[in-house]
Amino acid sequence: MTTTNLATSSQLSWTARIGEPPRHRTRLPPRLSSSTYVIVGMLLALLYLAPVFYIALRSVLPASADASGIGWNSFATLTLDNYRRIFAPDTGILGYAKNSFLVGVGTASLVSIVSTLAGYALSSIRFRFSAAIFLIILGPLVVPYQGLLTPLSIVLVELHLLDSLAGVVLVLVTLQLPFAVFVMRNTFDGIPVEIEEAARIDGAGTLRMLWTVMVPLTWPGIVTVWLFGFMAGWNDLLTSLVFLTSDSNFTLPLALVNITTSFKIPGVEIVDPGLLTAAACVATVPVVALFLALQRFYTVGLITGSLK
Repeated sequence: MTTTNLATSSQLSWTARIGEPPRHRTRLPPRLSSSTYVIVGMLLALLYLAPVFYIALRSVLPASADASGIGWNSFATLTLDNYRRIFAPDTGILGYAKNSFLVGVGTASLVSIVSTLAGYALSSIRFRFSAAIFLIILGPLVVPYQGLLTPLSIVLVELHLLDSLAGVVLVLVTLQLPFAVFVMRNTFDGIPVEIEEAARIDGAGTLRMLWTVMVPLTWPGIVTVWLFGFMAGWNDLLTSLVFLTSDSNFTLPLALVNITTSFKIPGVEIVDPGLLTAAACVATVPVVALFLALQRFYTVGLITGSLK
């Protein structure tokens, strides 16, 4: 085709386009500015943090604050007496916190190790009835926790672990494993099969494959189940209340119940709201610190492990 023909065809096409009726473009909804997102996010954050601010404020107010009403005048009566009473030497709160820390770390470590091994086996090692075994492992999730206390107590008596921190750890591990295995199995399922096949070609065995190849790739999931296990051990009250009887083995939540409760009227338990909120703040600090430190692993691991 010559240059003249090209020019003529382009002119005709351009003329035809001019003669066409105008096309209606779909109008997109206007986008919100970044400042709007910031304002809305700050309002939602303040709404979410309002109970936390109230508890922190109530923890530094005297016992008479509820009777007189909590308002702007309450800032003139701020005091640290509640924290002084909690950390008094006769309360032994540091020993109770040590017990809770041991239970939390022990539960988190065992849960992360066992769930990693089970999740890898259920995801990567093909064997008969693997799906049925996975469903059996998830079975305790539908059983109320209170219904398991009696059989678990019988087991602990037979193992001579009743009234011991090790027994509490084993019970909490049993309760946390179904969710942890679910997360880790889905985390391993999200890893491309080609990575494992390449490691197999290089001569990696099962244990080496798990330790050097799969564990670094599933680190967010492992951190997630570890964090959930630690929170279960640190915040546990019911298990400690049922299986612990010695004061030296009491965990922090159980001890704080005794510290914040008094019997000013014989036979009637009276809870000091100032001590109670101060105790809640003390017990929350380690969990919040761990969550902030491991937040990026926790977010990725929870999303990856919950979706397949």
